[in-house]
Amino acid sequence: MRPTNKIQREIVSLSRKMKPITERQEQYAYRHCFEPFAKRTAKGIYTCCDCAHTWQDTLSYIPVHVVCPHCGRKLKVRSDRTKVYNLKSYYTIITAVKDYQVIRHFVVFADFRIGRPAEYSIKEVVQRWLTSKGKTYTLALKRNMSSFYYDSWNYCSEMELRSCSDSFVYDINAVSTYPRIKVTENIKRNGYTGKTYDLSHYTFFKAILSDNRKETLLKCGQISLFKHFADKDSISDDVWKAIRVVIRHKYNISDAGLWCDYIRLLLHFGKDTSNPHCVCPSNLHQEHDRQSRKRHEEAAREQMKEKKRTAIQHEELYRKSKSKFFGLIFSEGNIQIRVLQSVKEFVEEGEFLKHCVFSNEYFKNDKSLILSATVDGVKTETIEFSLDTMKVVQCRGKFNQDSQYHEEILRLVNSNIHLITKIM
Repeated sequence: MRPTNKIQREIVSLSRKMKPITERQEQYAYRHCFEPFAKRTAKGIYTCCDCAHTWQDTLSYIPVHVVCPHCGRKLKVRSDRTKVYNLKSYYTIITAVKDYQVIRHFVVFADFRIGRPAEYSIKEVVQRWLTSKGKTYTLALKRNMSSFYYDSWNYCSEMELRSCSDSFVYDINAVSTYPRIKVTENIKRNGYTGKTYDLSHYTFFKAILSDNRKETLLKCGQISLFKHFADKDSISDDVWKAIRVVIRHKYNISDAGLWCDYIRLLLHFGKDTSNPHCVCPSNLHQEHDRQSRKRHEEAAREQMKEKKRTAIQHEELYRKSKSKFFGLIFSEGNIQIRVLQSVKEFVEEGEFLKHCVFSNEYFKNDKSLILSATVDGVKTETIEFSLDTMKVVQCRGKFNQDSQYHEEILRLVNSNIHLITKIM
């Protein structure tokens, strides 16, 4: 795209004036972007992939690494039959131009052919320019249409300003970075000391330049939180309120993701996130699990309320389907078995016996008859009877366990199947 404002025009102009990659930088890329190897034949003859020197050993085993006697490089031993290797890798140079932080990405090519010295080449594909406020401008080669791969570059194109500067395809994680790094004074001021804590340089620089809250986390030593929020858009005010308490009390957070989930649970339950007792628990995992259980129980209650509300719509259908069985009662001694006569009774049955006769909506099953067994007037077991097979499918007591009257209840149902058959 064409530069449309003053900053874009300045960046394009500065990019054209940048010095090309130096010989030393190239050689560093060639030495560090590929793992050197030696090809070994079945007769124990080695060939160095880099300088093509050959030699033979007298070892009785195949070593993992050898040292080339000509160039002195430590080489990994390969015994495959491949003779030509065309490899490609990414290499990064970090520099500064005026007040802009520049991250330059290169593609490094290596052509290894057994019997001749390796051939290397390098091509710049992306430049990412960061302003002092963390705004990103990207210059890059063209990419193939509708491609989501990093390395789909059109190497015949020119470096141009790209409209999608923050696209993930430019977030290149290079194999090697040139060790001599030049950064702007703003980045030094905002807390960069040479470490990126396993983050890419681009993610690290953008975080401390664009968000003063992330900069604060870095400077206060809250590295876990900094890494967690580095590539996120922003830190919400509610969470930042809790983070300020953490910083003030020097609370060490080893698992930032777990802690943030815990804080969101506290906010959901209306807890005071300015209270260090809540925000800085002595056992984070234990407190997180406790709040999670409360949230799951709350969600289950809400779901049950919704089911109860919508179950009213099925009341008429249930009565129409099973009304001919209403009034059917089996009794023997202190045991009485009767058909559940409404969806409301399904709710009461499930809540008293702590099972899923209502939550799994057994009242919708036209092929089953649900009966309730009571002993001395107390709900004891729930019976599902199949109207297809005329057999008891299941008989469950409290918490889905068999009661002490289980066998008697089953015998009473089985001895009265003829009454169900007569009604049908």
